[in-house]
Amino acid sequence: MRMKSTAIMGTLEMVGDITDLRVKDDFLIMNVRTTVGWNLRAALSHNDLLTFVKLLMRPSNLAYLLFGFGKPWDKNRIPEY
Repeated sequence: MRMKSTAIMGTLEMVGDITDLRVKDDFLIMNVRTTVGWNLRAALSHNDLLTFVKLLMRPSNLAYLLFGFGKPWDKNRIPEY
């Protein structure tokens, strides 16, 4: 997983792997371990999850998910945001 943040000091990009996904209270918590040793957590509400699934159902995203267009297994490839 690649994450990008634009901050006052410039753009920061981090690479990490999803290590855990669990339900806690009313949220789906995703844990990400970055290459620099940080542990990040993201909390998805039910509405966020429905929006995510809806966006995944777009034809271009569904094709990527089903057929792997763009070589998702190549971790060295730098995405263009």
